[in-house]
Amino acid sequence: MSETQTLSFTGAQTAKRLRTYRILLTISIIANLIVALWCIFAPVSFAQRVLQVDPYPQAWPRIWGATLAGLQFVYLSGVNNPLFYRWPNWSSIGIKLLMTLIFLIAGSLFYPLAAWEFVWSIILLVTYYGLTLADIRGRP
Repeated sequence: MSETQTLSFTGAQTAKRLRTYRILLTISIIANLIVALWCIFAPVSFAQRVLQVDPYPQAWPRIWGATLAGLQFVYLSGVNNPLFYRWPNWSSIGIKLLMTLIFLIAGSLFYPLAAWEFVWSIILLVTYYGLTLADIRGRP
């Protein structure tokens, strides 16, 4: 019997992957909340920082920021118990991939935002998939 097939090893592996995923998802949520608040309170400053033209009207970045902030609150249940509340975790990954596609379609000015969303979607996909596999292996 291999050590990877024992329940204690998979339990420890699941706990390690759970901690890693929670940390990464929390960092992602905090970073997106900072971006969302920046868009709401200083849309022109945000647009200039990410090499965009000045937004006209300024309501559009504010609306996007409010939507981004709202999504982060939906993902909080996934941080608390990602093995029970799976839909917020999978939907956050899916939404990040969708936003990557939308930013790419929007044109070259949005490539930095597309890269940001793509990198986070891949990081969360890899870590959550690993956590899910470890959880499944721990319950024979």
